[in-house]
Amino acid sequence: MNPYPVVIFDFDGTLCDTENAIQYTFQQAFEQKGITPPSPERIKQGIGTGGNLAEMLPLIYPPLQSEHKEEELAEWVLHYRHIYDTDGGKLTTLFPGVDELLRQLTAHEIACVVISNKGQRAIEDSLKRFRLDHYFDLVIGDNPKLPLRKKPDPMAYEQEIKPHYPQLNASQILMVGDTHADLQFANNAGLPSCWAAYGYGAEALCLAQAPTHTIQSLAQLYPIVLPDA
Repeated sequence: MNPYPVVIFDFDGTLCDTENAIQYTFQQAFEQKGITPPSPERIKQGIGTGGNLAEMLPLIYPPLQSEHKEEELAEWVLHYRHIYDTDGGKLTTLFPGVDELLRQLTAHEIACVVISNKGQRAIEDSLKRFRLDHYFDLVIGDNPKLPLRKKPDPMAYEQEIKPHYPQLNASQILMVGDTHADLQFANNAGLPSCWAAYGYGAEALCLAQAPTHTIQSLAQLYPIVLPDA
């Protein structure tokens, strides 16, 4: 019997390597506004927080931190997403073994879900481009049509994922993610968690969330989710 009939995956840093896409998009976004882009190291630190774009932008560009900058911040978010959706997202690549892992999970009747603080369109575009979209029951991103509080808040689990699998209890649903926001989301929702240590998260912050499992590659997920295979 499979210990986890449902596996929830984060997107950036877990299924897909999006660092080059994000770095490129931030560089273009700042240059198009005539502003010197933040350093790659600063952007990488922002990625590692696991926050959504509205949270990440003020971290890497402090002038947006003022509470009076809400309209400007909203415009920056739209500006970034336009560049990412039309150009930057093409630099996204899959981590090794993603397609085979999802194929095996589906073959063993394990349901798959994506939950991310990333924009909904960017996630869906990438999944379709890599022909992975058919593996997922649910894809939950930052979507104005479905206004949910972002990870680590458990709202998306309570309102979308849990009702989709009413026959399961929380201990049967595994959250796999690379940042402390993913692992804290799992803790807040009462889910077991798996830290994808090959991703972007800061080690100390992730370990502080006491993940149930830790993997250094997607291949190491097999004995956790398919112990009898």
